[in-house]
Amino acid sequence: MSHFTKVRTQLVDEGCLRASLSDAGYVVPAGRTRIGGWLGSDEEVDVGVPDVVDGYGIGFTWEQSGSFAAVADWSHLKHRGIHRGEFVGRVSHLYGVQATLRTMEPQGFVVAERTSQADGSVRIVMRRVA
Repeated sequence: MSHFTKVRTQLVDEGCLRASLSDAGYVVPAGRTRIGGWLGSDEEVDVGVPDVVDGYGIGFTWEQSGSFAAVADWSHLKHRGIHRGEFVGRVSHLYGVQATLRTMEPQGFVVAERTSQADGSVRIVMRRVA
């Protein structure tokens, strides 16, 4: 019996997803990877962080719905201080920052200032390059 469960997300761009996981401080191997769970079980995912804590990983699989689903042994990660909603919320927030940057840069904008606020939000000032 698998202990891995999926959580739907609105994340659709693999590059932004990988960058947001890196921004969160995780090492994200290139390509597909295996993540660990309870009693040494593992699961192959499209994008993953193999060792979030104590050998437990979190990954993302591409779904037919056209977005990624977060996959992990959430029940056991919870006992190690990683909560599903908080993790997905943080990655989604960082993904929004990455998506904004990737959308604006091809239009001639560059980041003039990027600061993290005390409330967790990110302030980005962009300027158009002439």
